[in-house]
Amino acid sequence: MIKTKSTVIENIVKRNQNNLKGIAFESFGSKLTYQEFFELVDTLTKGFIELGVKNGDIITMCMAGTVDSIAHFYALNRIGAITQLVNPNYFKVNSKKYINDTNSKLLIVLDRFYPMLQDAIAQTNIEKVMVSSITEQSAFLYKLLVRRKDLKKEQLISGVEYITYPEFNRLGLNSQKTIISPEFVEAKETAIVYTSGSTGNPKGVVLTNDALNNMITIYDAKNGFGSKVGDRNLVLIPPMYGTSLCHCINTPLAFGCTNVMQPVYNPQTFLTDLQKYRPNIVVGSLGHYISLLDKDIKDGSLSFLDMPFTGGEPVPEKLARQINAKMQKAGVKEDLIIGYGMSEFGTMAMFNMDIENRTNESGLLMPFVEAKIIDPITNQPVGINEKGILKIATPCMMKEYINNPKANKEFFEIDASGKIWGNTNDIATVDEQGVYRVLGRSSDSFIDSKGNIIYLFEIENKIANNKYVKECELVPLTVNGKVVPIAHIVLEESAKQFSKDIISLINSECMLEFTNPEAIPFAYKLRDKFPTSPISGKRDYETLKYETDGYLQVTQEGVNLISIDSEESKKENEIEKVKKLKMNI
Repeated sequence: MIKTKSTVIENIVKRNQNNLKGIAFESFGSKLTYQEFFELVDTLTKGFIELGVKNGDIITMCMAGTVDSIAHFYALNRIGAITQLVNPNYFKVNSKKYINDTNSKLLIVLDRFYPMLQDAIAQTNIEKVMVSSITEQSAFLYKLLVRRKDLKKEQLISGVEYITYPEFNRLGLNSQKTIISPEFVEAKETAIVYTSGSTGNPKGVVLTNDALNNMITIYDAKNGFGSKVGDRNLVLIPPMYGTSLCHCINTPLAFGCTNVMQPVYNPQTFLTDLQKYRPNIVVGSLGHYISLLDKDIKDGSLSFLDMPFTGGEPVPEKLARQINAKMQKAGVKEDLIIGYGMSEFGTMAMFNMDIENRTNESGLLMPFVEAKIIDPITNQPVGINEKGILKIATPCMMKEYINNPKANKEFFEIDASGKIWGNTNDIATVDEQGVYRVLGRSSDSFIDSKGNIIYLFEIENKIANNKYVKECELVPLTVNGKVVPIAHIVLEESAKQFSKDIISLINSECMLEFTNPEAIPFAYKLRDKFPTSPISGKRDYETLKYETDGYLQVTQEGVNLISIDSEESKKENEIEKVKKLKMNI
């Protein structure tokens, strides 16, 4: 791999020298050319210099998917500062972790988030707060419709200096400072993004210029996956997540795409967003695509969509086929393109786009990426189609978890040749053609009374492939001191009137499939839909552990309605408190 020795923004500017008149962003009726966007970045860079921001400083952002939030990142990248992108829900619960522990002196926050974060901000050592509106880069009409929320005097925190985005912008425009980018340093930090926290306390992933530039080089090796200058890329995932920063923002800009910003995250408006913005490319959560299944879509009406991407969680085969059939009827040119990765790997490490007749595979390895699957007991490589722990080596690897030496020790592994591997803690297989299938988290399991590992995703896949089941998720609960599997199920609409009979049928199928009786679901719960996490944007399975009523249990006497008082429903810790918040991001 030929490495790019520059900041990310310098790389993007260089790649777009012949596309300066092309449209870089559309947002709320406004359009910015690449030339105008680069000029905006320069203006904000000078503004940060005027505020005293310097190389190596950590600047915290609690923002939505707006053009100015993207420009802030690249402006800070230009002078060697590090952008820490924090979900407002996380900040609300543990603000000191993101400000005091990282010595961050400047917080950039959306005006609509500020009232809910005010008390959390007051608990920190923050020195400056910049307040931004969701319509900073928008047409005048939108500014009238969605007015800036000015802070009241009683909302101002004593000892904290405040500046609005328009004031900051003017500061940059009037600045006589010269922008001097620091000399290139290998493995120079540029961003901190946080994991979804689905397996514990969210960890801060430190990404470098090298990681983001190397992903662009990987895209080059794949000819941009078919993307080209002027393609319309709909940005639905907030840039606080690694997937968005890398695949929804950074690489599309590198290829000269027009990035259409939708800062209001709502999978239920996915079809409306597609019809309104008519993108060629979109990265959505699985929840976005599931929302299409119940929509009345005119045949051929989505023919403009070339590349529908998703990732972040395994997709059951039956569900993938249903989504593909729906999109094909609507005229979408490609089946669902599934990618697998982690923020720790600069995100995508494999994708299924090149697999003929693909369905729900995790995919083939990206160029320059290596993988191995290791037996968790022997620590030796497994055979073809055998399950084990997936480990990955990639030129887009994170530098570290910030302030977390224990997690770093558990994640990184250096082999005898000096190659650095990352431990995904995911269970996967690989076949003769090099096609990987990531089945689920190794933690998505429990130990039965005889010491055997029971993988919940195996039970889930069995149930999900029942023709009457639309979606399924298995959750382990501790009941009377024993861990038991609980199946949460969304039935197909036509099957809901026969719900108890279908639960009985599913239970019988599980008894035939699994010889271990402790793998048979202890109880089932029927749902209209799964909740969406206000934190990660994915389907929120963790909150299911709090539910105590409405379960169905299959016995010899029939299907009975029961309540479950589990140990999990009584627990509270940081991540569980966060997941109870319902702030709309």
